[in-house]
Amino acid sequence: MTDIMTKKVLKDRVCAVCGRKFDVDLKEGKVIPEKYFFSDTLGTSLTGSKTEYWECENCSGYIAERVKEWMIKYWGERCLSFNDECACCKAWTCYDYLFEEFNAAEKSHTLDDI
Repeated sequence: MTDIMTKKVLKDRVCAVCGRKFDVDLKEGKVIPEKYFFSDTLGTSLTGSKTEYWECENCSGYIAERVKEWMIKYWGERCLSFNDECACCKAWTCYDYLFEEFNAAEKSHTLDDI
């Protein structure tokens, strides 16, 4: 078993998109949280050598959850019924348009994938 398999926090991962360093706090069972994207096969395909491919929470699509929190804070929850004259309804329509692709099923990775 490698040292990485015993850790609860993966330190100094580097986002392949923005280059930011970040730490990954593993969930119970050493599961990588959904807010990060990880692939060892993509890293290997891109570099030709065994390399981890990581995307931070901002670059991996988790940004949709951050924007949703912002929407609720500044616009409020969605209205119970849609009204095309309502500014709140229009704002949520824009959110839906921007993030419709993130409604797909979530995929979890474990340390066994590394």
